[in-house]
Amino acid sequence: MAETKIAVYRFMSAGCNGCDVQILECLVPRYKLGELGIEVVFTPEEANVLAVTGSLNIKGAEELKKAYEKLKPPRIVVAIGNCATTRGIFSEGYPIVGPPDRLIPVSLYIPGCPPRPQAIVSAIAKVLGAHLDEEEDYWKAPEGFRGRHEFDVEKCMACGACAQVCSSDAIEVSDSDGKRLIRINYARCTFCGFCQDECPTQAIRLTREYHLSTDDKETAYVTNEVEMLRCHICGSYYVPSEQIKWAIGRIMDKVAAYRDLRKRLEDAMQICPTCRRKIGNIENAKRLLANLTIKTRKS
Repeated sequence: MAETKIAVYRFMSAGCNGCDVQILECLVPRYKLGELGIEVVFTPEEANVLAVTGSLNIKGAEELKKAYEKLKPPRIVVAIGNCATTRGIFSEGYPIVGPPDRLIPVSLYIPGCPPRPQAIVSAIAKVLGAHLDEEEDYWKAPEGFRGRHEFDVEKCMACGACAQVCSSDAIEVSDSDGKRLIRINYARCTFCGFCQDECPTQAIRLTREYHLSTDDKETAYVTNEVEMLRCHICGSYYVPSEQIKWAIGRIMDKVAAYRDLRKRLEDAMQICPTCRRKIGNIENAKRLLANLTIKTRKS
């Protein structure tokens, strides 16, 4: 494409303006949009690429459709930021009808909250088939930057603490076929770092990777899978086995007096909540608690 003109769609689109600020930053000469033959224009009639930010509200829906129809071929639409990709933190807003791909075809998604200008420029160059030199230092993410997530599979016990503290509902926990899946949707994530900070085993880390663009937003996930433990009585899967090991280890480290009862603790924790409520198991649990209490008093 010898000449590319991009129109930016923003009004009535439901967002925080963070992505708009990053788009303005893209116009700085050092990002070389001009050298790639790219020009930003203000009306869709002049453009062949439409950059969309925000999750889109009721009033903006028809305007977006009209803007798309006015585009010149090949009518490339780029959804910039998580609100334009998945609706992000605005998902439950009553006037929200987006994301934009519910109304018009989207060619490229650039996740981020907001994405760096470097990510936007690089992604647009890629979709246009243009070469972009990224050797300069400003293309590198700074120390402490929070980008795509990474699991340490040796440490993750799939306890779900990350999902519980996630402020943007970007982390899903699901159990199936004897395994627990932790799935992080980084097209919803605000990259706050709570999951990293609260993980009890330091199994999750936010890397400095910020090139997250994709033509299929269903691939914008980082996942980890952990084996589940079967109940010794009914055979149902009910808890990640690594979580039980971690809990027992913590107990032994904190209370040395309990070490003699390790085997009994392990046996008790391998019974699901439903089976624990049976009379015989309640009696056994009371005996175990009594023994633990005696051990504590003696120590």
